[in-house]
Amino acid sequence: MGLAKLIERKKYDVYLLWATLLLAVLGMVMVSSATQVIAKERYATPYFFMQREAMHLGIGILFLLVCMRIPFEIYRRISVIMLVISILLLIAVLLWGKEIRGARRWLTIYHVTIQPVELVKYSLVIFIADLIARGRGGTRRFKEGFLPIFIFSIVIAFLLVLQPNISNAILIIALSMTLLFLGKCKFSHLAGYYGAVVIASAPYLYLRPHVYNRFLGIFNRGEFVLAQNWHVRQSLISLGSGFLFGCGLGNGHQKFNFLPDAHTDFIYSIIGEEIGIAGTLFVLTIFVFMFFRVLKITRNAPNTFGRFLALGIGLVIFSTALINICMSIGLLPTIGLQLPFVSYGGTSLVTSMAATGVLLNISRNGKRNTAKGHFYSAGRRIRPVFARRIRENGGGLVK
Repeated sequence: MGLAKLIERKKYDVYLLWATLLLAVLGMVMVSSATQVIAKERYATPYFFMQREAMHLGIGILFLLVCMRIPFEIYRRISVIMLVISILLLIAVLLWGKEIRGARRWLTIYHVTIQPVELVKYSLVIFIADLIARGRGGTRRFKEGFLPIFIFSIVIAFLLVLQPNISNAILIIALSMTLLFLGKCKFSHLAGYYGAVVIASAPYLYLRPHVYNRFLGIFNRGEFVLAQNWHVRQSLISLGSGFLFGCGLGNGHQKFNFLPDAHTDFIYSIIGEEIGIAGTLFVLTIFVFMFFRVLKITRNAPNTFGRFLALGIGLVIFSTALINICMSIGLLPTIGLQLPFVSYGGTSLVTSMAATGVLLNISRNGKRNTAKGHFYSAGRRIRPVFARRIRENGGGLVK
């Protein structure tokens, strides 16, 4: 069965699907443009990274189609197992991981290199959504609800700090606190969570001054140009040289080893240089559109677990995209978060596509209103009950 027929028959959110595929295809094109120089230097072919990204996209589409068909309630049954396996992979990274530029973030398993943090983010979302959906108070209960989320998120953040991967550690903490807040967690519990994070992070910032120097560099461009601000400076040059419609696809100059990590962390800057402001606004609009589709899926989800699962996935994708874009335009320091669906990276692309498949499955099982609106459909459900009560009272009015 073709993809279009499958969508039409099963009533998936077609707008979210096509927006995802559009970003993924655009990402493959931009990765090809941004890597031809370094691919030619390292691998003697300008299409090395494009071929690998095409392979990643094919695997990602396969995972998307599979996750579209799997009922999302199944993830609830294996949420703890998925989270424990993800944490074990983080520990394995510290022991046997591949070190690049002083950081251990990649793990090679049978000649396949993965980045376990991408798996951890979605596993944690599933785990938190499960705890929030439980009855009798959910996250308002300290021992059964709040404490497991607090422990797991702190352990994950600590393992990420050891890599070091500060950006994703902050994202994990912010994501868990946001979902706890939306899950009606007690304010005293959240305040204690925040206080513990602040107290634990203060000694680390003292021992690692380069971390807060990156934040200081945002407010003092001149003094840190050749150190913390080099990436941001080259990114702004790339964005500024594109003007309205860019210099043309493949005609950018910053990818000639001026802008570091042009195909990963700063792919948004290459889009601005070669497609212009129009291209960057188009990408931002697509992400905003996708987030609104996620909010609609969240609103129509059939149960609490589906609602918070969809919301958590949407927060992971949109917050990562927003942070990456703010980093590219100089509003945030260089923190190493990729642009979902667009940046080069197999684990990021495949997990994001699989997460989109989960969203599509939730949309298929969501509540649906009639063409005449929600109140009309609600009225049709109420009238038969009212008529039955009249018949039971012998035709008289119900008192």
